Amino acid sequence: MLKRVSKLALIGIMTLGLVFGAGCGKKADRAETRPAALATGGKINIGSAIEPETWNPFLSDVSVVQDIGRLLFGGLLLQNDKGEWQPDLAAEIPTAENGGISPDGLTVTYRLKPGLKWQDGQNLTAADVKFTYEFVLKNRNQVAWREGYEKILSVTTPDSLTAVVRFGEPYPFRLYLFPYLLPAHRSAELADPRQQNFNRLPMGSGPFQLKAWRRGDALAFEANPQYHRGRPLLDSITYRIVTERQIVLSQLKIGEVDMVNQIGFDQLDTIRAVTGVNTFITRGVVWEHLDFNIDNPLFIDLRVRRAMAMVIDRGALIEKTLKNAAFPAYSDIHPLSWAYNPNLSPGGRNLALARELMSAAGWKPGSDGVLVREGRRLAFALTVPSNERARQLAATELSRQLRELGVDMKVQLVDSKQFFDQILPNRRFEAVLFAWSTSTEPENNDYWHSRRIPSPANRLTGKNYAGWKSMEVDSLLDSLRQSLDQTSRGEKYRRIEELLLLEVPVIPLYYRADIAAVKRNIENFRPNPFAGNMWNVWEWGLR
Repeated sequence: MLKRVSKLALIGIMTLGLVFGAGCGKKADRAETRPAALATGGKINIGSAIEPETWNPFLSDVSVVQDIGRLLFGGLLLQNDKGEWQPDLAAEIPTAENGGISPDGLTVTYRLKPGLKWQDGQNLTAADVKFTYEFVLKNRNQVAWREGYEKILSVTTPDSLTAVVRFGEPYPFRLYLFPYLLPAHRSAELADPRQQNFNRLPMGSGPFQLKAWRRGDALAFEANPQYHRGRPLLDSITYRIVTERQIVLSQLKIGEVDMVNQIGFDQLDTIRAVTGVNTFITRGVVWEHLDFNIDNPLFIDLRVRRAMAMVIDRGALIEKTLKNAAFPAYSDIHPLSWAYNPNLSPGGRNLALARELMSAAGWKPGSDGVLVREGRRLAFALTVPSNERARQLAATELSRQLRELGVDMKVQLVDSKQFFDQILPNRRFEAVLFAWSTSTEPENNDYWHSRRIPSPANRLTGKNYAGWKSMEVDSLLDSLRQSLDQTSRGEKYRRIEELLLLEVPVIPLYYRADIAAVKRNIENFRPNPFAGNMWNVWEWGLR
């Protein structure tokens, strides 16, 4: 499956998932530095079913391009597998305490590590930060994302190791910008993104260099001896291009490849049967949710929404339809975010209490067991995009669980393009099931503010598809956009989480798992859905 990642996720998960071995379990190495016992040398093969047309990570949101971007390019900062920020090419994380962030939050100063080199030996300087910013703005119609960069007023370089970024308004996602730097001295090759020069054979500052691209066959990478963290332990990495996912897994089984990322939940049994392989199941950033159209008369009464939320058994849903390759979600904020409320939980399934709520709301069982009020049955359609089997299975299980309460929810599959282009923005649904991506820095104004309910007034641009209207939520979101104080922001986000749980415009269901299979002789692989599994490739080794 060609997987695309959210724009925040790709510029920006601790392995909360279980680590399973095929045959016996093996914990992933948690050390922050590579083990001294690992020797230098060796090579690994990574299986990939995707071969995009560009390896410039600014021009594609396809996840394999982002993974290879981590091989080839360095950025100012990087999130580790716990979701924590750490310096990459920058010498330190800008903060108010070290003078990196101005008191008004509008100026961020990055100081680069001295002695940085591009893979061709040229010096990497603050001019490359400025050039990267200019590249994004100049090619705003070609780049995969430009959010945040357009909020920058200027990037100046008072000296070769200092880049000063000035914003026009407080921007909470400032640390997510510049996940990769592009070389200013190769500007001629980057002048036209449509040309296949730099984009086919890029040159960066990352731990590995692209040495050969054999179309339809493989990409060959060699260790970069000038890498600023030290030469990688591995000598080389080869991406083997295989168009069929099942063939990739077969190659893993016979030893032709050593690693496969982005494995589907329906392939777990196949992977677990392969000897000598560790299967990493990690909580991802994509969370599935059921949304009500709360302008629909069926759902106006809060008791109805709460009752339906009470009868959904997330554990059974995950076990029966996703082979436990998912994790319960109770909020739109990721559990590794600084803003997450760890005490948030709707409690277990409570069918008896749900029935009491429905009765109090005037709903009584009809002759066929479906609840009825004033002659109307509690029957509606759950509209689901047709592109994912896992979601379809989940929708069927949700329908079964709600039927026990007396709710007749029929699953209605529609074309994915129609779903996202027409049904959601025009709110032509009774209930829907789909997913959003999140990150460690929450941004949910577009999802929950009443001004963001899609309508002709905002040209259908909002994403508050449920139609949630809360004066308190609006006030909290408005104040969040004006503040950079993390303590205050955290309190506001946690209150919004509580209100989301209380008022039930949507029902968070689960976070999808990111699944990877890795040969057991590969050490220090630590999956990271925030920055991609290649984030620490320089410290991978063989035993």
